[in-house]
Amino acid sequence: MDFYVLKKQQKLIAIPADAQNCKQYLNSGYLYIDKVAACNEKNALKALQAKKAKAIKLPLFMALLALPLIYVGWFSLGAS
Repeated sequence: MDFYVLKKQQKLIAIPADAQNCKQYLNSGYLYIDKVAACNEKNALKALQAKKAKAIKLPLFMALLALPLIYVGWFSLGAS
């Protein structure tokens, strides 16, 4: 089942993915964050957090992989 994750101030909520219901929340001041697949509201919020963590971890991992290459390249060019 799909859920819309909405935010108002610092509070996150997950509602079933229904366009009409979502419009009512948006009109009452909520902001649309994302659409996630989950079995209930609690798992929808956890899925959003996991999605955000993955978005942060991947670039950090790629940077860590690049550091040894930069290090070797820096000193090999400097030794010439």
